[in-house]
Amino acid sequence: MQIKTGLATGVLLSATALAANSTSSIPSSCSIKSDATISAQADLDKYSGCQTLVGNLTISGDSLSGSASLANVEEIDGSLSVFNATELQSFSADKLSKISGSLSMQQLTRLESASFGSLQEVDSIIFVTLPAINSIASNLKSVNYLLMADTNLESIDGFNALENVQQFNVNNNKNLAQINSQLKTVSDSLEVSFNGNNADVKFDNLKWANNITLRDVSSASFQNLQSVNASLGFINNSIESLNLTKLGSVGGTLSIISNEDLTEAIFSNLTQIGGALLIANNTKLAQIDGFSKLQSVGSALNVIGNFSDLELTSLKSVKGGCDVETKSSNYTCDSLKKLQSNGGIQGDAFVCKNGATSTSIKLSSTSGSSSSTDDSSSSSGAKAATATDSSSSSSSSKSKGAAAGQVVPASSFMGAIAAVAVALL
Repeated sequence: MQIKTGLATGVLLSATALAANSTSSIPSSCSIKSDATISAQADLDKYSGCQTLVGNLTISGDSLSGSASLANVEEIDGSLSVFNATELQSFSADKLSKISGSLSMQQLTRLESASFGSLQEVDSIIFVTLPAINSIASNLKSVNYLLMADTNLESIDGFNALENVQQFNVNNNKNLAQINSQLKTVSDSLEVSFNGNNADVKFDNLKWANNITLRDVSSASFQNLQSVNASLGFINNSIESLNLTKLGSVGGTLSIISNEDLTEAIFSNLTQIGGALLIANNTKLAQIDGFSKLQSVGSALNVIGNFSDLELTSLKSVKGGCDVETKSSNYTCDSLKKLQSNGGIQGDAFVCKNGATSTSIKLSSTSGSSSSTDDSSSSSGAKAATATDSSSSSSSSKSKGAAAGQVVPASSFMGAIAAVAVALL
């Protein structure tokens, strides 16, 4: 198992620094030695007279069985880690309202419940490998980083009150059926991937995010999303409809790839994409007519599928190449040919192919341009199709192959997808 170790290490270092700067008014009995590990309830009870603990509290070991609790403590100036307590079935710290560092619960194979009923503020949440857990209670209002992986949770209601985060990553929770989040902004990345087969995802209060990646969800709702600074990806989902009618701009790449049940994609107010527009392998997407206001694409335009209609009536500029291929003979390349001939497509490769004909143009800085129209795709078109197929090779089996707890930053994944566009430049 791999988790974002840099995140965890950074959080712990930050918490240590904060603990070192704590006020001298804290009794020495409420200061935690740097190498202290709690392995029994009696050790936790020693802190019951403390309102504030200073230091990093680690709870671990097989001696803790059944229930354990941290009573009366309201604040930890440091981090709280419950790790590898393999006999622990429940844990509570219901008066705890603030943790300056991280709250980490990992490798607790029998833990069924965790309760932090008063917790409102913590820098980071790391819940990984909790295969028996049924519920997590909290009243969290503020957290910077949230990682939840390989749990038995069916919902994450304890985190629904969160409004602003840096990272939100929920992956490999096989029974997770619903996420109904109140998030308004995500300043780094939002990723939901490899959870339950029928996971419904709602982020209807979200107005802005830096990166968004959804994989293996059955429905997605972003009713108020207005802008995405970097990349936005919908990969290998069973979504039937995408309606992002308030989205005005995507700063990076917009990817809609291998969504086998998708029948409509409505981005009716989207005017600009800073990176590539990649739409591929969406078997049931016959009409691509939801981009009526799109004016500019900052990299490649790559659309591959079975569509009979591709409406880009406002499109004026594609700064990369163009590869549009469909098996339908009802689609006509006329509008894209006109855009290319007028200089609107600026990359050095232009491919447009329907079920009957193919047009390709390769521009050269030294010899002008060459073009052909025939029944076979050009080499650059084949290369783009191959790259797209490679990026979604797992989609045919719908396998969820990421290791539990493994975190791949959304920007890195979208960068790999964007490599498709590079082949066209």
